[in-house]
Amino acid sequence: MNIEAATQIVSYFERGNVAAGNVVNDAAREFMAENGETNYRKALVEVHRNARAEIDEGFDEFGKRGRSYASHFKIGGSEAVARVQKHDKNMAELYELDPMRATNTVGLQPEPAVADITVPQPVIPERFPGAVQQIGVMLFALPRDAEGFITLDQAAAALAPYPDLLQKATSEKMDYYARMGISILGLPGFSSENYNAGFQWAVKKYPSLAALYSTGRLTSQSLRDLLPQIQIND
Repeated sequence: MNIEAATQIVSYFERGNVAAGNVVNDAAREFMAENGETNYRKALVEVHRNARAEIDEGFDEFGKRGRSYASHFKIGGSEAVARVQKHDKNMAELYELDPMRATNTVGLQPEPAVADITVPQPVIPERFPGAVQQIGVMLFALPRDAEGFITLDQAAAALAPYPDLLQKATSEKMDYYARMGISILGLPGFSSENYNAGFQWAVKKYPSLAALYSTGRLTSQSLRDLLPQIQIND
């Protein structure tokens, strides 16, 4: 995995960059093919883990180069960081992902003084991505028309092998909307009675998603309710 792909994958999982969905999907499919993995969710976890490891190694290299430049050219930390980016596109990609961490790995102040800075490494949680996120990865990776839209037929074909995952994603989203309903209705706290009221609010507010949840009827509107950022035509 190269740094460019790794930064996009990490930005998808950790920054919500949905534009990188096709990169994530391709990496997951490649991982499944190379490792004999049949579970898409597990592939996504490994893709994220591997990308994060690649990024961590990249930041270590960024720091080493920055300190080397600073020592050799007798320059401060800011100038060293700028030179690292200028001389390597991959290092520039890392800086775009996390400017603060890139600067801290060099560990130099703008003046010649050196700061010994230890940056805690991110910890990838040991959990599967949510079902809604997995559905998003698949759909955002589909070919789009000139205006950036996919079709319902494309979505239906992509989701057909994963009925259980779609059902789980729909359940997750209806639960989210039910809890939203409890808040909007101003109900006092969470209880089974209040949850039922919130769920009924969600059914009325999002009937297409509710139909997908109860009957499996897939429509463009149900997918918009599931993934509000999706662009889809019938």
